[in-house]
Amino acid sequence: MPDSPSGRPAARQTITRVLRKARGRIDPRDIPGFAAACGTKEGAGLTQNEVARLLGVTPKWYRNLELGKPLTYSKGFLESVRRVLMLTDDEWETVWHLTQWRPAPDSGPEQPVRAAGNGFPAAVRQFIDAQSWATYVCDRRWDLLHYNAAALRDYPWILHGTNVMSWVLTYPEARTQLINWESDWAIPMIAQLRYHAELWKDDLGLQALVQTVHSDPSARSLWDSPHLPTLPHPSTAVTRRLYLPRQGLTEFDVTLLTIKIVDTPFRQLTIVIPSAAAGEGAEI
Repeated sequence: MPDSPSGRPAARQTITRVLRKARGRIDPRDIPGFAAACGTKEGAGLTQNEVARLLGVTPKWYRNLELGKPLTYSKGFLESVRRVLMLTDDEWETVWHLTQWRPAPDSGPEQPVRAAGNGFPAAVRQFIDAQSWATYVCDRRWDLLHYNAAALRDYPWILHGTNVMSWVLTYPEARTQLINWESDWAIPMIAQLRYHAELWKDDLGLQALVQTVHSDPSARSLWDSPHLPTLPHPSTAVTRRLYLPRQGLTEFDVTLLTIKIVDTPFRQLTIVIPSAAAGEGAEI
């Protein structure tokens, strides 16, 4: 696109300025799993190589974006940049416009529906908000309907996403935060998704989610894994490990407790329960 904004010197300089500024203000401690992926460091600021590592791309590809080179950047890649660098609304709109040559698809972080009309009782919302552990409720498509402050504290992706399945299986930062991503997290989630997709074949939203997962090469390669479990929900007998913001290299053991809400079919409440041995004295 020779006439695209990103092909003009002023536009390229603007992209460079915006992304360098964003990189410079990021505190690595706020990124769960950063120390394990990139090593410990003091002070604010990320290098281009560190950003590329978190995005799951080559340093050259991210560097091309920061230099404003007029290449074909996917929506998924740009949205990952937005999340990792915590771009403001203005920064996001600028980067999107100068790479895609059209208005940004949204003007701010996505938020799940949290009003009284979202399909479940007020008592459930009150229960979720009162929990000290990360707690959320989602529908059969894993779209978030409500979550508490602890969930937002432990999982920064929630500010820019509304689907738990999509985050686990397609967001590069999930693979940084979730230890043993493939065996302990991705494969069980794919088993659940396949079960729901077969059960509700006519649910267009669910089928669209399947296509989103299939578009990710790593997730797609696991779709027909011979190691898929049979349970269509997280097993409370299984302990998983993850990293948390501001906790460095500390690994936290957690169990996912899912509870069905009887009078709201196809919605389930999930509580992320820490193991008694995990990170003694630290919040989760």
